[in-house]
Amino acid sequence: ERMINTKRFTIGFILPNRMLMFSALLLSFALYLAGCVNVEQKTTLKQDGSGSMNVHYWTKMSNLSSSTELGGFSFDKDKAKTNYTSSNTEVKDIKIDEKLDDSTKHVKVDLTFKDINNISSAKAFEKVTASWKEGKEGMDFSYTLAKDTSNAKNMGSDDIKLNYEFEFPAEVLKTDGRKDGQKVIFDHTLADLKEDIVMTATVKNAGKKCGLFGMEFPLMALAGLAVMSFRKKKKK
Repeated sequence: ERMINTKRFTIGFILPNRMLMFSALLLSFALYLAGCVNVEQKTTLKQDGSGSMNVHYWTKMSNLSSSTELGGFSFDKDKAKTNYTSSNTEVKDIKIDEKLDDSTKHVKVDLTFKDINNISSAKAFEKVTASWKEGKEGMDFSYTLAKDTSNAKNMGSDDIKLNYEFEFPAEVLKTDGRKDGQKVIFDHTLADLKEDIVMTATVKNAGKKCGLFGMEFPLMALAGLAVMSFRKKKKK
């Protein structure tokens, strides 16, 4: 009888612990999936801060077996449109494709925005802080992704791409990214989100003109017309 009681006690002790371990594994797996979304974003910025953007994100189809949401990204067309729509942004097109060769699902969103400074007004950009303003050397640009330490520590986070490309309206004077003409490219991974990812550039101010191509030219032209008019009247 004593042996039976001991066995019952042992079984009763082991099962809850195994269930706790199993629950912990499920939670870890869920957290791992939350960060399994690759992102490629290409932005064209105008001098006044408006512009257009192409956002492309994808994941393994097996990650979407029980939901169309993953890590704040939606793989449902209507929900994705809602996430990228705001008073500042307008979605022009959305395409969702499944690639059977590598079993991945892709979402491509084409949108326009009125002001890059207000990009976070759309739910999809709520963790983004963008700035485009006049500085000492030109137009100062910054685009910051808020840190996500939990997902940054996930297994395989080094393989999840976070690539951003920005095309500016004028010459890029300096940047911490990879410059290609008026484009700047930033290549990151999810692992980099252990801290804020800050992407910056200083761009020649195309809105400011001086000399004969600025305010002086129309003033001189008006002065010249006035002199010519005065001479004609004098001759008469």
